[in-house]
Amino acid sequence: MSISLILTGFISLFSLINPLGALPVFISLTTGYEEKLRNQQIRKTCIYIVAICVISYFAGTYILNFFGISINALKIAGGIIISRSAFQLLNSKHKSDVDIKMKEESSKKEDISFTPLAMPLLAGPGSISYLINLSIENPSLEGNIMIISAILLVALSIYILFNVGPRIISYMGQAGLTAMSKIMGF
Repeated sequence: MSISLILTGFISLFSLINPLGALPVFISLTTGYEEKLRNQQIRKTCIYIVAICVISYFAGTYILNFFGISINALKIAGGIIISRSAFQLLNSKHKSDVDIKMKEESSKKEDISFTPLAMPLLAGPGSISYLINLSIENPSLEGNIMIISAILLVALSIYILFNVGPRIISYMGQAGLTAMSKIMGF
């Protein structure tokens, strides 16, 4: 059970967070950054993603209860968000274009690791609702450890992908990234 929970958690989170789809956005936002600053942004983004995911996993149900939102309502809303995200991935319109306003705002900021990168670009509503549902389905200590392991593996994957991002884009090209996004959406 433990390996399968890590594997399914990793695959689900990886496809919901979709770092391959966010890679062109990251490269566009960090154009002109020195390598040291770019690596610092990647590290901080991964730390923020882990924090957002872990907080969502452990505190999500309490936050929902505070606002009076039922678990069934979250499941419905989360399913709609995830379906919409998958449909956009299949149509290649998910996270691929940098909004002009977002690019202008990020060019004025010294730190883009929390916003727009970690949230909402990577750890958005789909991954948050998925993690809250997982916390309800896996209340055991072993389940918690496995899901945290999956979150850490996703963050490590993002770190590696964003570090080698320019080489990935030069090798695969935009068409290759679009194809990968479609596969992840499916």
